Amino acid sequence: MRVLQFAKRSVLAVGLVSLTLAGCSGNSSSDAPYNPSGTSTDLEAMNSTFASPTFASFSTFSLMFDAALGGSPIVSSSAMAIDIRGNGGHSVRVAAARAARRLGAMLIKKDKPGGLSAAMMAIPTAVAGKTFIYDVSTSTYIASDLSGAPANGVRFLLYAVDPVTYLPADPLNETGYVDITDLSSGTTQAARIQVVSGSTTYIDYTVSYSSGATSGRVTVLGYVTDGIGHTANINLRSTITVSAGLTLTYSLTMPAREVAINLTVSVSDVTLPDSPINVNLTMRGPNGTITMTGQFAETSGTINVRINGDAFATITTDGTTTTIARTDGTPMSDEDYVALTGVFQVQSSAFTSFDQMLAPVGAFFDQPA
Repeated sequence: MRVLQFAKRSVLAVGLVSLTLAGCSGNSSSDAPYNPSGTSTDLEAMNSTFASPTFASFSTFSLMFDAALGGSPIVSSSAMAIDIRGNGGHSVRVAAARAARRLGAMLIKKDKPGGLSAAMMAIPTAVAGKTFIYDVSTSTYIASDLSGAPANGVRFLLYAVDPVTYLPADPLNETGYVDITDLSSGTTQAARIQVVSGSTTYIDYTVSYSSGATSGRVTVLGYVTDGIGHTANINLRSTITVSAGLTLTYSLTMPAREVAINLTVSVSDVTLPDSPINVNLTMRGPNGTITMTGQFAETSGTINVRINGDAFATITTDGTTTTIARTDGTPMSDEDYVALTGVFQVQSSAFTSFDQMLAPVGAFFDQPA
């Protein structure tokens, strides 16, 4: 038995997972034979879409937009606020609890205890059409006289960041901009976020939300690219209800590689330590189909892994160490291990995506104090 650590590399370190290798191998039966090395390559391509310098700048500076627009941040203005650290199912639980708080801040109103009510999204009149620049002396964004911002939105200039600290590089080096445009109409509340550097739009998505008396839903729909050939389409839907808790549905496709990842995570009450988290994840592509289904509690969890429909392995956790064991006890190769670990970590990265995409729009929501 050996203990390995696999750290997924992305713009923000996501889910440092310690896995005890207990062995895995097996045959697959599918139109697309299972290829663990190919699966890992697909995951690397997916991760690369979030690894451009432009995405790094966006992740760093978008946390500051709320303060510039006079709102309270949905996502705390700290890079660590969207850095999931933990082991196995525990990191998923922490991420799920944080996602529920984000949705609560957006949808739950103080004057409607026990219920949900959609807030109104709007660009503050005083800043509509303004371009914001970063002020080194105050480490904040301030309005400028620069043109180019959408009339019914705002523009924030982006700057290079230190690749180690994720802080603004010194001296400032302008690299692009973020346009946030209000698309709200009638009962539909929505904003479009576009991140541009040079002639390339690296990120383009729409955040929309709706709610009723007992439920609320936030949707993120768009794409992310690294600008050199890798593009991922994202469809992320997070729903919270008074009676049923939180459900996150995350779909990511890379048409160029014919790869699709679909994940559903649900928890009835993230405030209760013993409330289980249910996971259903599928990665499908030219290198086979991997499914992971199971449940995590506070200090335990079991995920069953199938490859092209056949039982393949079991992932278990005691809250500290996560173990992968081949269903029939036979050993597995390093290639199998790396592939399964990468797919397993998609759970945490989905919640990170949720946080990163919501960060720029917090001030557009009339949040409760």
